[in-house]
Amino acid sequence: MKKFSLSLAVLFMCSLLTFAQDKAKTEPYPSWEIGVNLGVTNFTGSTNIAKGKSWEHFNNYKSNLNLGYGLFIRRNFTSVFAFEGAYNGTTLTGTPNATNVAGKAFKTGINELDLNTVWNMNNLLSKNKFDRKVYWYTKLGVGWTHVNNKEYTNPTAGKPWRELTIPIGTGVAFRLSDNVKLHIGTQWSWVNSNRLDGDNQGGTGTDYLIAQIREQYLYTHAGLSFIFGRKVVKPVPVVVVPLAPQPEPKPTPQPEPKPEPKPVPAPPQAPVADIVQHTVVGNVYNILFGFNFGYDKSNIDGKSSTELDRMINDLKENPTVDVEIAAHADSRGSAAYNMKLSERRGQSLKNYLIANGIASSRINVVSFGETKLTNRCSDGVKCSDAEHAANRRAEATIVVWKKN
Repeated sequence: MKKFSLSLAVLFMCSLLTFAQDKAKTEPYPSWEIGVNLGVTNFTGSTNIAKGKSWEHFNNYKSNLNLGYGLFIRRNFTSVFAFEGAYNGTTLTGTPNATNVAGKAFKTGINELDLNTVWNMNNLLSKNKFDRKVYWYTKLGVGWTHVNNKEYTNPTAGKPWRELTIPIGTGVAFRLSDNVKLHIGTQWSWVNSNRLDGDNQGGTGTDYLIAQIREQYLYTHAGLSFIFGRKVVKPVPVVVVPLAPQPEPKPTPQPEPKPEPKPVPAPPQAPVADIVQHTVVGNVYNILFGFNFGYDKSNIDGKSSTELDRMINDLKENPTVDVEIAAHADSRGSAAYNMKLSERRGQSLKNYLIANGIASSRINVVSFGETKLTNRCSDGVKCSDAEHAANRRAEATIVVWKKN
């Protein structure tokens, strides 16, 4: 139990660190994961669950540390929940302790097959769900253990036994790259058997007592897993639409000279705010800037920053004009979440303009969420990634406020 408590303490400290890690702002797609691990096992004792025994725990042996190995295949359904099939193999060994004078050294082969539920505890306990670089996970499932007593104290049937098992585990995962994770964890296997230590406690005539003994062993391990089946969202190229060239104005015939009228005093002009109008400015762009974001992303990549820099130059050359940014999202996710996402996208563009010398007062951001889709891809409509990507956009229009 001391080794078990130490393993839990180390993993708990690691899990605390996971809450302080930076988070990648992406919701992971469903994916498959296959992994292998290697570690140490040890027999942790027996528990008597018979009536009146109060779950008495005892261990008549000094258990050794033994090599353990395992593999698993996992289906990640969401950023919180996964389901896995796992195999663990080892040989448990130990020698009698001082109170077990009649005992002998034992050697028991273990082959365990499990079906586990796996829970990302960081995402489960946080309102924000992210594909985290480091996270703490727990496992709970049901399994089947092949118990083969090779050397034992009290002879039994002398053949392998197959026993129901309850596996309970915890660990910390470190995402080394988009497709590789490092796992450090421990699993406590509660086996419906009294023969892991090779000792048939209770004797031959006490079947009731024998049925109430449950024995356990611990497997602490480290390993790697490889992710595949994750969808890759290809970036959509930025499309800039130039204004159609305007035809040259035709010369107008010169009118015959007429006597000049007497000058009339000009009426007083109204304040600018009373007669403002929106006008597209310049001969460069109709939609001055268009940018499609990655799925659930609001960051600006290098290619997009080039287009923004062109717009910034135009704004600096025309200091009397403003810019209006309309930010959008596709229909996947809730409407409230998509509205917040489009607000982050618009704010990201605004921050970039401000950082490059454009005054905040010249920038107006309007967020539409999923309310202004460019195609048929509304809620419940099956669309391709490219069709959804067309709606993850931001559009900027140059606006001038001038007098008539």
